[in-house]
Amino acid sequence: MRYLLIIILNFVLALNVSAQEETLVTSDIESGGFGGLVLKYTSIYNQGTLLVGGRGGWIINHSFVIGAGGYGTVTEIDAPSGIFPMQDPLDLYFGYGGIELEYIFNPLALGHFSVYLLIGGGSTFFASGLGHYDEDHNRIGGEDLIFVLEPAVNGELNITNWFHISAGVSYRIITDVEQPQLENSDFSGVSGNLTFKFGSF
Repeated sequence: MRYLLIIILNFVLALNVSAQEETLVTSDIESGGFGGLVLKYTSIYNQGTLLVGGRGGWIINHSFVIGAGGYGTVTEIDAPSGIFPMQDPLDLYFGYGGIELEYIFNPLALGHFSVYLLIGGGSTFFASGLGHYDEDHNRIGGEDLIFVLEPAVNGELNITNWFHISAGVSYRIITDVEQPQLENSDFSGVSGNLTFKFGSF
């Protein structure tokens, strides 16, 4: 009987040692993060336009990024004439941002690529084209809120272990534009993007 109890006890102990709880998130996750400056060259209302902004995110296991970013026009865009005849000429301003998801393939290689998606919103408005934009003095009309979806493909180069450069192409999908004489297609389109990332990768 004693030998039987010893065998049973050893069997139970062996099961406890070998059994491990399966979980969705394991404890061996490697975390990093970055912040960066972003330049986007695109077309707004059929005019070449530069947008400048920033993005940042949490990097999980060197590959999956959860973050956010925001971008706005820094070059003048001529607005359609006749919207506010007494205020012509007008400039058109556009900015957007949102949640960003990115998956990086083979992130430890010197050169690699990623796929990216921004989901968010933005706004457009008009301002007097007679001088530098001042929110308190020469903003004309109301602000139009829009929805933005922007997928992208990027190539990335590891310059150092704390500095990466990324370049790619995205397509901006805009809906809900309600400004006079403007349509969704005036803000939708392809962008060439250049990103300078600083952080722990």
